[in-house]
Amino acid sequence: MSQPALQVHDVTKTFGGLTALRDVSFSIPDGAIVGLIGPNGAGKSTLFEVVSGNLPPSKGRVQLYGQDITTQPAHVRRRAGLCRTFQKVRLFDNLTVEQNVSVAACCCAPTGGNWRREMATVLDQMRLAPLAGRLPAQLTLADRKRVEIARAIAGHCRVLMLDESLSGLTHEEADEVVSEIVALNRTRGTTIVFVEHVMPIVARLAQRLIVLHYGAVLADGLPADVVYDPNVVAAYLGSKWGDLAWRS
Repeated sequence: MSQPALQVHDVTKTFGGLTALRDVSFSIPDGAIVGLIGPNGAGKSTLFEVVSGNLPPSKGRVQLYGQDITTQPAHVRRRAGLCRTFQKVRLFDNLTVEQNVSVAACCCAPTGGNWRREMATVLDQMRLAPLAGRLPAQLTLADRKRVEIARAIAGHCRVLMLDESLSGLTHEEADEVVSEIVALNRTRGTTIVFVEHVMPIVARLAQRLIVLHYGAVLADGLPADVVYDPNVVAAYLGSKWGDLAWRS
């Protein structure tokens, strides 16, 4: 049996008297696509911050392919292959698309790797090659989000964490980016963990769903089972809206 890509063990995060995460545990297999859903304030973004190394847990452990990374800073986790995007796109505004991606391809490529070839491959995979010479201000929102994903995976990415990377896109734009994300998983073997609120997008992407509510895991399982879990319906989806959104 292969080593799990990502393991979270009893992670708790407190801010003074507020408990944002409470004993969160799960294991994600290598190559899986897992959706993290739940109401606003459920702890999804805090969990991403803890796993990616931007916040230390108050308790618990995080493992990447069996290695304990709980105390490692974000840049060390990035070089180990744990990559992420943010809710608000964070690009280098004074660098072109190609230069944005080359930063990651050059800095994070395995020793001896051809980072220029990697950069070109990623630009092609995210359909950004025709835009390589443009600055972020000259791009649509969808293309800026593509650049952020491209920069995240360039170099050495084993686990990609997408934090609402499809928010603000039209239905057609979201469909295109979803197809590209699925292709990354299939062609590169990248494990993907994503946060998203639009259920039709979740339905297209997720092989498994983890639901957070008040900082704890409310449900974890196959999407078709989770969305009909009475606790999930009551806490997050709503009986009519959840069913219609999932089937649309």
